[in-house]
Amino acid sequence: MSGLAGALGLPALAEAVLRRFRLDTAGVHGPAHWLRVRANGLVLAARTPGADVEVVELFALFHDSEREDEGRDPGHGERAAASVRRLAARGRMALSAARLEVLVAACAGHDHPQVSADPSIGCCWDADRLDLSRLRRRPIARLLSTAAALEAEVQAAAWEPGNGWVFDQEGARAWGVRLRRRG
Repeated sequence: MSGLAGALGLPALAEAVLRRFRLDTAGVHGPAHWLRVRANGLVLAARTPGADVEVVELFALFHDSEREDEGRDPGHGERAAASVRRLAARGRMALSAARLEVLVAACAGHDHPQVSADPSIGCCWDADRLDLSRLRRRPIARLLSTAAALEAEVQAAAWEPGNGWVFDQEGARAWGVRLRRRG
């Protein structure tokens, strides 16, 4: 993660994001979900030419971090995008302007029923949608942007962790966060 290594570092960035998080960290939109989105996103990015792995990982951290409730919460994507901009302006992330705009667009649009031709944004949105299993829902094929997210084995691999509230332990270590299993 070149942009993070030259800036604050992923654990400190995750700590800053978690400090601002207003909901229960064990909730359906909390850090365990973010880490499953990370794991899904890394799988998708590896199978999607042109996807930016760093943007995908940062999306996982930020996309639901500014939620005000566990329900519909219109505007939470835009609030997450504003948070990304604020932290970048303070030098907390060393992303090029173009990559920052991709991350901002991914956060701002992730809660809208749309797809993206941009490989990074598509991986971000699909990674989030593949974790609908935590709500006992399957993703809607017409709302998946990447060919990889349509693959039966990718969907099956994403289903169990969300359905069983398992989180990405490797991601938790990379982010420097400690989470407890739900239940």
